[in-house]
Order: sequence, then C-alpha cells, then structure tokens
Amino acid sequence: MPAPTIPTVAIVTFPATTNLDNKALRELLETAGADYVDVPGLRRKYFLSGDGLGGGVYEWDSRATAEAFYDADWYAHMTERSGARPDVRFFESPAIADGIKHELHIYLPDD
Repeated sequence: MPAPTIPTVAIVTFPATTNLDNKALRELLETAGADYVDVPGLRRKYFLSGDGLGGGVYEWDSRATAEAFYDADWYAHMTERSGARPDVRFFESPAIADGIKHELHIYLPDD
C-alpha cells in the first residue's frame, strides 16, 4: 500500500486594513471566498484578519499542489491588492486533530 500523502499547510500574510465594518467584511469574504471553494487540491482555507494583517491558513492535499497555486500571477495580483508582496510559508502537516468531528488523522506510512 502506498504511503499517504502528507498534507501541506500554507500560512499567508499581507498588509490589510482591519477597519471594515461587518457588512463590508462580509461582502469581501463572499466575493473572495467564492474563488476558493473549487480550487483543486485545496481542502480548506481559513481567512485571517487582525493587527494590520490579512491572510489565510490553507490546507492543501500536497506540497506540489500548494506551490503550483502560488504562482507569479497570484503574487502579482495579491501584491497589487495589498500594496506589498505576501509572505507565504509552507509546513508539512503529518497529523490533523479534528475537534469538531472528534477524529485524529495521521498521514505517515506504517513502518
């Protein structure tokens, strides 16, 4: 049996205005969020806002999928939108504890 693919988590941050009221923030999230629901390989995205930063925590099915998403066009678009190049950091996620479903998933081979 092949080894399971270890998910990748990307943490993205960029400068952002945090003084939006709930209505404006909801409209922004509805527009931006719709762009992410059908991205191949993206399991989920958490939108982040606070302390003058915006961004997201993205859970990807693999490092290759994640790296392919953050291409030159994505960086150009996000840099234009935020006024600065986003910071993107990748992490392997060999295990995920799900407190909602009360499940633990371990993505390591059984040696």
